[in-house]
Amino acid sequence: MSDFYIGRQPILDEKGLIFAYEVLYRSHGQTGASVTDNAAATARVLINAMQNFGLEKLLGGKKGFINADESTILDGAIDLLPKETFVIEILESTKMSQKLIDKILYYMGKGYKFALDDMEFTKEYIGTFKELFPVVDYIKVDYMLSDRTILEQNMKLLSGVKAKKLAEKVETQEEYESCRRMGFDLFQGYYFAKPIVISQKSVDPSRAATIQLINMLRSDAEPNELEKVIKSYPDLYINLLKFMNSSAFFTRGVITSIKHAMAMLGRVNLTKWLYLILYAGPNNDSQSNPVLITAQVRAKTMERLCQVSPNINKKADSAYLVGLMSLLDVIFNREIEDIVREFNVDEEVKIAVTKQQGDLGLLLKTVKCYESDDVCEIVDCFGLLQISFEEFNRVMMESYDFTDKFGL
Repeated sequence: MSDFYIGRQPILDEKGLIFAYEVLYRSHGQTGASVTDNAAATARVLINAMQNFGLEKLLGGKKGFINADESTILDGAIDLLPKETFVIEILESTKMSQKLIDKILYYMGKGYKFALDDMEFTKEYIGTFKELFPVVDYIKVDYMLSDRTILEQNMKLLSGVKAKKLAEKVETQEEYESCRRMGFDLFQGYYFAKPIVISQKSVDPSRAATIQLINMLRSDAEPNELEKVIKSYPDLYINLLKFMNSSAFFTRGVITSIKHAMAMLGRVNLTKWLYLILYAGPNNDSQSNPVLITAQVRAKTMERLCQVSPNINKKADSAYLVGLMSLLDVIFNREIEDIVREFNVDEEVKIAVTKQQGDLGLLLKTVKCYESDDVCEIVDCFGLLQISFEEFNRVMMESYDFTDKFGL
């Protein structure tokens, strides 16, 4: 029971913000697409999500999509789930029957939401699930396995159903835009982590100032010099005070000045906050921004793995920094090598971010394999780090909890 981990993959809305997470069960020796006992896998996810980890840590206030087949639904395991939180994904391998349809309709009457998983535009699939098309809340289509031309034509078949259409395995911005044009409402995958570099983005003044401040901090600039730069950019000034007065830091009294904020945060934490400001961007919902959340989770996970792994040099601050920097290419829409050169960071950090080499690079590779659900690679990483599945699960839940509380 200990050789497994629970993964989560983001489901994004049409604005590119996080709408929900799919909760995944993965065990040792199992590929991402191979779950031989659906009922057992779902039961393990339910037990661990609710009892061992806690829903708030795992989902951060978002909805959770969870796989189920006929056994899970008919056996009443869904009764354990809060209907406001979970969406039940009916697996494509589910054996349909009138008894099962009646049970699904019963749960829908109680307020539960259902999705059809991995829809195929074939006579067999449509014939199997035709009675559910008019009533389910979501229909998921595997974009990666679909012929683009045929998919666009077949999407017209779904135009009359009430269900929101969800495209799975959307890996690039180009694919995301293509799915939007076809009429999909929701998108699952890490398209935001694979930018298409078309041209160099111009950097707005506050971002330029943020990079300047990061480099000044790493060069041990005086507090007065830092304060002068921050005060020149009202958005930075206001955001820093807002952040310091939020629940992220348990301070006694209210922070009213930049000097006070810098003294309370310290240089290391102020640097971390500035990196997150780069990700947050203007007028963005920090709790739904997939790039910001991924960067935070990466950073915290790498920091904790560095602390618990007996096989890694204890450089937790550097590990955190690598995690934060690892998605800057997405923010600036430029090659990561070009961006890293603009930052005053150690060579070890640069190599980890750009080439995933060294101890810090191994930590980055581990979290990226987790994000992409690459089970075989991540098991190899566990071996190199000398950590157990149980330790990794604990680290991930700590990271999710930290990210949920870390406001901007």
